[in-house]
Amino acid sequence: MTDASSARPRGRTILITGASAGLGAALARAIVDQCKAAALVLVARRADRLDALAADLKKLAPRLEVLTIAADLSEPVACERVARETIDRFGGVDVLINNAGLGLPTLFADAPVEDIEQQVAVNFLAPLVLTRHLIASLIARRGTIINIGSAITCVASSALGAYGATKAGLAYWNDALRRELASLGVTVCLVEPGPIRTDFSQAMQSRVVPGSKAHPVVETPSSWMTADVDDVARRVVGLIDHPQRRLSVRRRLVWPFRALGVLARMFPALGDWVVARIFHVDHAQASSTEASV
Repeated sequence: MTDASSARPRGRTILITGASAGLGAALARAIVDQCKAAALVLVARRADRLDALAADLKKLAPRLEVLTIAADLSEPVACERVARETIDRFGGVDVLINNAGLGLPTLFADAPVEDIEQQVAVNFLAPLVLTRHLIASLIARRGTIINIGSAITCVASSALGAYGATKAGLAYWNDALRRELASLGVTVCLVEPGPIRTDFSQAMQSRVVPGSKAHPVVETPSSWMTADVDDVARRVVGLIDHPQRRLSVRRRLVWPFRALGVLARMFPALGDWVVARIFHVDHAQASSTEASV
């Protein structure tokens, strides 16, 4: 690991949403390890975890400025508050990493309406609104926006409720924004991760209604399918100095998803049959699986 306390940090301010755990926390550590920032803004719901992470980062880099903002990005005024506190402290940001994401443990038809509304707000609306509030400083600083999407968008599936739809919308907006801001010097990147070894699946499991079971699709994938979170974080942070339009992690897992998506579009009936069985998105099949447990 680089001695971050002795190296001179670059004069960037970087904001990360969903920073209290998982990929978000790994991104913060990788940024400090690689001396990519002079200041970090860490945003998540859990203030205690944010403060603990900030303390760890300050031990590695005593000169690093860290602002923690406890905010639930599903709340209507949260993004404006995050942007205002960031601008008041640092004048804006150089890099915005829209990482926060929410998964649900059921098929779409089984999910409570309020959970779907929260998922859409966190996964899709919050990145747009937060970016809009910070866009002036990103343009002024010729900054970078990194959106954390998902490889699931390659295959239309209700396997994770509205999750895939929010990430597909994020990908569309990402490309549109990249084309809009290119002439203004702002770089926009999309990351398409496959499964990553984090507590994301456990977080979904925690939302299961007492007395019911999570859908099999939210179970933690086998180890051979999952990428190491620190490796993913390192590659994402590399986009700051070496941007790409899209970064697929791991490529050997993402490309099969893309091939399956092409197959489903070319042969819709076959695609419906294959996707339903791979992701267990058939309600009758799901009921049969639960009954056999």
